[in-house]
Amino acid sequence: MPDHTRLPTYFIGHGGVSILFKPGYDPVQNELRQIGREIHGLRPEAIVVVSGHHQSENPGVVEVNLKEPTKVWHDLGPSWKNTYPHVFEYEYPHQSSRALGEQVLQHLQDHGIRAEGVERDLDHGIWVPFKLMFPEGSPEELINVPILQVSSFAGDNYAAHVELGRALARLPGRTLIVGSGMLCHNLRATRESTDLTVVKAIETAALQILETTPQATQGLTEAFLQLPRRPDWPLAHPTVEHVLPLYVTLGAGLEKGEVETWNHDQYIVGQSYLSFRLGRAST
Repeated sequence: MPDHTRLPTYFIGHGGVSILFKPGYDPVQNELRQIGREIHGLRPEAIVVVSGHHQSENPGVVEVNLKEPTKVWHDLGPSWKNTYPHVFEYEYPHQSSRALGEQVLQHLQDHGIRAEGVERDLDHGIWVPFKLMFPEGSPEELINVPILQVSSFAGDNYAAHVELGRALARLPGRTLIVGSGMLCHNLRATRESTDLTVVKAIETAALQILETTPQATQGLTEAFLQLPRRPDWPLAHPTVEHVLPLYVTLGAGLEKGEVETWNHDQYIVGQSYLSFRLGRAST
């Protein structure tokens, strides 16, 4: 069996920096830590992440980060400077690898994906959940495992992101593919509304797919490809960058036959923290 089939793949509902310190997020934090312990037990050699905070601006092209070393990028709005200045002191020690980036770049090109190299730091779609999943100084810390970021495509071609996931799943070795985004992401609703109807309905639909659709077939992916046709989808995703990593996860896990979910029913207005694994978490 090829090495790349040994590892499952994950979609992480990453949340914002608030989940690190604001009250009420203990359940979200605890389940992210469960995921981190599980991943640590898989002993990945590298982690390749597609984050909702890196969408290519070049149509038809994905971007592979070649920067080494990378640092934490405090990519937060200006209001955070006044309200919670301490978040700009957050750090997350991690390893980057230009050599890995060049390998992944060539691999994608060899598999028919238009890709180019860029240099950027680690956005909060990665370092925020990873601080909880692999805390500094804990037994689960992954300080010696390189973390590589690959962008999503520009636009909303969900099927193209499934194909990107398929290509990434063919990387050699024990490379873990992670999509980090959110099943629902509408910050305006989070700020201005109290109506949970949309986020609850979308999460219920996604859970039904994950729990009832045979994953060993194309059914799981095909069912998720129908979700954007829902009339409430634009209310869940005024812009789609946060859900695109989910479709990368679907592609990477297409042939893996086990599903596990975390952080269901932990949604707030406009945001779902639903996370899931596709494939068996065994070494």
